[in-house]
Amino acid sequence: MTKIKMLRLYRPHAGQRALHESYARFRVAACGRRWGKTVAATAEMIKHAWQKPGSLSFWVAPVLRQSTIAFDLVKRAMPRGALAAIHKVDRRVSLVNGSVIEFKSAEIPENLRGFGIDFLVVDEAAFLAGELWEEVLRPALSDRQGRALFIGTPKGRNWFFHLFARGMDNGQANWESFTFPTGNNPYIRPEEIEDARRSLPEAVFAQEYLARFIDEGAGVFLGVNDIIRGKLADPLPDERYTAGLDIGRHRDYTVLTIINPSGSVVYFDRFFRTTWTVMKQRVTSAVKRYNRAVVWVDSTGVGDPILEDLIRMGAACRGYRFTNESKAALVENLILLIDEKKIVIPPIQELVDELMIFETRNLPGGRVSYGAPAGFHDDCVISLALAAWGIRGTRVNQSDFVRTLGF
Repeated sequence: MTKIKMLRLYRPHAGQRALHESYARFRVAACGRRWGKTVAATAEMIKHAWQKPGSLSFWVAPVLRQSTIAFDLVKRAMPRGALAAIHKVDRRVSLVNGSVIEFKSAEIPENLRGFGIDFLVVDEAAFLAGELWEEVLRPALSDRQGRALFIGTPKGRNWFFHLFARGMDNGQANWESFTFPTGNNPYIRPEEIEDARRSLPEAVFAQEYLARFIDEGAGVFLGVNDIIRGKLADPLPDERYTAGLDIGRHRDYTVLTIINPSGSVVYFDRFFRTTWTVMKQRVTSAVKRYNRAVVWVDSTGVGDPILEDLIRMGAACRGYRFTNESKAALVENLILLIDEKKIVIPPIQELVDELMIFETRNLPGGRVSYGAPAGFHDDCVISLALAAWGIRGTRVNQSDFVRTLGF
């Protein structure tokens, strides 16, 4: 086979070279914004695909748009003579040596099953659920002794932090971790970084530019790690429970959360792609089991008829119709409860991750909205917030607020 010069148009800076020179099977790179992690990872992927003929490589990102960026980079960086075909619809690149590189989204984890992978890049790893690695991607590397590279900017001390910590442990021979702050990129002007240091909150700058794993990810909910303890529990006789139901639409999950009067989560159910009939039966069965827990339901849009059906099936429901203002009140009530440690959650990874990445967005006129980053879910957060809306001891006058919304 003709020898070709690898990775045209790519001149790695010193930090990128350090990543390339690692021989660890599993590498974890915590990177500041604009450090060059995507470019470095695409170079690693091309190199591996060329050096191992007939191999299969996966690039997995939280949303399709991010994997498409990497797909476009690989197409441009592929050395002359190495490319056999480009499949734009499937986002797949075939090399003349029989290797294939595919670019995937983690939005539907089931679509990532059933493959044996030689090389894997997990992009923006902090925004993915740890279960995706443990239950889907790690097993896919086993039969071929595949390698993996995790890249991303930290977002609190979630599963990405735990992988990073593993790579810092000298006893983990297969793992190596790196911290690459934005300033490590010589193409970013120092005055630009200094301006960011002066204008951003200290925690945000430390996370986004210094690539540090700060305790709470500079997010909306502070103190999340302090409320994680215990486990789910069966119902107690005569205990009064409150539930929150966020109804899945299109690609969202349906989530039911039940809490006891002291604010501890005792029941959690998250499911996807089921019929309305099965969903209503599943919800009704759970809330009846917990002494007919009062269920606060997102009654916006499709939620209204479902709310009526649940009531007919014997569930004690109250509707909560979402506007920007009502969602803000709901979220701010949960912020207060978490800050005062009046909510306790078991270590449910999906819930913890959503709480960590939940963010605010500035709207015209000085208003603020709350939600998950683009392409991510906030179903668990909203379900918990709805359940928390019904417990005693909140500082929000619920009945007055609900009346102003016309309930």
